[in-house]
Amino acid sequence: MLFLLDANMPYSAKNLFEKPHEAFHVRDLGLQDAQDLDIASWAKQHKAALITRDFDLANILNFPPKLYFGIIVLKIPYFYTASDIKRVLANFLHNIEFSSVPQSTIIVEETRFRTKR
Repeated sequence: MLFLLDANMPYSAKNLFEKPHEAFHVRDLGLQDAQDLDIASWAKQHKAALITRDFDLANILNFPPKLYFGIIVLKIPYFYTASDIKRVLANFLHNIEFSSVPQSTIIVEETRFRTKR
């Protein structure tokens, strides 16, 4: 499965993904300054699940889950360090059934996550 990390995610979070999964950061693609819609469009076109901290992307009216390969939004405090963010993401990746990601918007919190379809 392919993942795209948004600009508000640590670049080093790419290291959390192991084969057969692969992750790109928007910096790898020259999209670090792109608008949400452009980033979501790239993810959609390349069948990548988008991982972000931007809650605008959790709006299922603007970004309907069935049109995307997955939008994962981390709902965590703004002051979290890169280590904190990676810890929350690693916990999520350890507990998620990857087959449930496509056509879902998943809100990830410190100790739980919920899925919208």
